Amino acid sequence: MSADQHHRHCISREYIVLIPLQKTSTINKISIERRDIVDIKDKNILHIGGGSNVDFIIYKNSPLIQQDNELAQCSSEFKVFMIDKQTEKLHQENRILYFWFDNLAEQQSIDYTNEFLRRLFKADEFPRDYFSFIKRLMELLRLFSSIRKLQLEIQTQTNNNNPIYENNFEQDADMIKEKLLDLLEQAFPNPMFVNDLAKYLDYGDQIIFQYLNELEDKNLVKRLEHNGQQWTRVIISEKEEDTHKVILYKSIAELSNSFRPTIAIITVNYFEKLAVDAMLENKVTFVRHKAGESNVYTIGKIGTHYVVSTKLPIIGRSRTAQISTGSTTTRLLGTFQYVQHVFLVGCAGGIPHYTDASKHIRRGDIIIGYPNEEDYVYGIYEAEQSVEGYEFVSTCYKPKNFQLYELLKSIKENYEQTNSSRSSTHKYPWEKFLEEGIEYLLSHNIDCLPPSNDRLCIKMEENNETIEIEHSNKEKKNYSRPTLRFGMIAGGKNIITNDYFKIALYDKCNVLCFDSEIDQVIAAIQGNRIESFMIIRGVSDYHDGTLSKEWQPYSSLCAAAFMKTIIYKISNNLYSHSSSDHDYDEEIL
Repeated sequence: MSADQHHRHCISREYIVLIPLQKTSTINKISIERRDIVDIKDKNILHIGGGSNVDFIIYKNSPLIQQDNELAQCSSEFKVFMIDKQTEKLHQENRILYFWFDNLAEQQSIDYTNEFLRRLFKADEFPRDYFSFIKRLMELLRLFSSIRKLQLEIQTQTNNNNPIYENNFEQDADMIKEKLLDLLEQAFPNPMFVNDLAKYLDYGDQIIFQYLNELEDKNLVKRLEHNGQQWTRVIISEKEEDTHKVILYKSIAELSNSFRPTIAIITVNYFEKLAVDAMLENKVTFVRHKAGESNVYTIGKIGTHYVVSTKLPIIGRSRTAQISTGSTTTRLLGTFQYVQHVFLVGCAGGIPHYTDASKHIRRGDIIIGYPNEEDYVYGIYEAEQSVEGYEFVSTCYKPKNFQLYELLKSIKENYEQTNSSRSSTHKYPWEKFLEEGIEYLLSHNIDCLPPSNDRLCIKMEENNETIEIEHSNKEKKNYSRPTLRFGMIAGGKNIITNDYFKIALYDKCNVLCFDSEIDQVIAAIQGNRIESFMIIRGVSDYHDGTLSKEWQPYSSLCAAAFMKTIIYKISNNLYSHSSSDHDYDEEIL
């Protein structure tokens, strides 16, 4: 070897080094860190990368490990569910990542860890196997120069009976009936033909007809024709029939001449309308089943106000084609011409934060569309490729009249000042309304309690894997006290499946959640010269509010309860009426 070659080998260079720490049948621990290496011919080196990974080194064993006396500054735990291609059996691993940083403040460490995890969990790039996963960690460590070291601990789970990844392809009778209810609820107030239901479920007409009859016996659906070809969802339970009248109407004049509600509430889903109607007193529902012009209007009182709630019919499979929005909204506002304010109430998908509990949105949180610097409260976003990588193209909406937000301002300020220090017995008005709504629906055999679990999962469609991530705020959440959050609400079909885009909008535009796109509804509201509207969402999943059926009833109730709080605030004579026993703190309201 020449002197020059010997000199080059003695020069220290930084490498991304993988060092095995422990390996048993159930546990595998490794360390990935930055190391200045002089001797790349060390016999303990198993492999040196090539090409773009020439700075990767893998050691055979761990004698060289330098133990850290300091604890890891950040960590993240998640579960990975994979299907073995050979055995077709589910394989589950619990993976824990620990992070050490160089001279970073605590908040910077949290932000760096969150960004690291978001890149790791990108659905289109998540590694499909163990070695690809390790390689991806090494690549990301190289990219994040402030991370000094990370350790990975993999725990193989022997019991894989986890309900989040059960995949039962057997369509038994209960599942078929549940799907029939889903389809009829989506279409409501539009009826559906038996042959259309059969096509959606890929079953014969006779089987579908049989199950519809069974559902009719339980007062869940009803036929609109004697031959039973058209069916619709029942809007109220048998127990509710004495206090909640349902009227089939033919003429709009029957409605507009009898009631003059000043507030309209628009929902998209059946369970959202149930939640809203649970907040109404002295209610009566008007239904018309007519091809292309089906409507459902529930009129009742909240405080001193008459309000009208409706549900938009959903048609077709794709969300962009599901909502017959413009005409239904226009008919609503054309029928009830005294409406001054419109509330859009329902579910949405929150944007999680993997490391910062204060920014981490959970199921059951209430999100209010709140004006940003340009007064926008809602936006439709699309990501388009650009020279710099991508850019967001948006269409944003804002009300012309901000009266509702002036009322909201005092509630927001009071909540932010008192929430962390209030006593365990103190309840905000919306929490009381939530309790009452739950009690009302439960009394009518409608399950609306929050489920016992709130799993944060990411599904990797390309490689058939599911990742379950630990919540950054690991303490048990008190769901009777929903967290209020104020910011932009958005829609965007090519955004909701891209975690990186969502967090970018969170950071840049304070977008807190995504729904199933209601821009056409807002356009119809503005087209009918209604200047005041407010959007309130309850978080039911981490997508767009359409995935987690178990959480939707409760999350809808959370949003409806806060809506009721705002409507009570609108009344100038809130405490003079005698029709309610509520006694709420005027300072909060």
